[in-house]
Amino acid sequence: MVNLSRIARRADALLDLMGPAVGGMLLAVGLGTYLSGGSVAWPVAGAAVLLINVWVAWRRFARRREAATSATGLPSG
Repeated sequence: MVNLSRIARRADALLDLMGPAVGGMLLAVGLGTYLSGGSVAWPVAGAAVLLINVWVAWRRFARRREAATSATGLPSG
């Protein structure tokens, strides 16, 4: 039998990991654009998107880890 909640949790984790990947690609494209004579705003925007996505993913994975340890009864830390 298919466990839809497990599939949803894994899909959610995959989407959390896609954010930093997209931010990294935007940073790489922004650096390439800047090095070929474009505006400095492109790498700045890429870096900002990357940092925000890493921060959001870190918070969400920490929340999942806390939920997993509280569900098993193990002490956190």
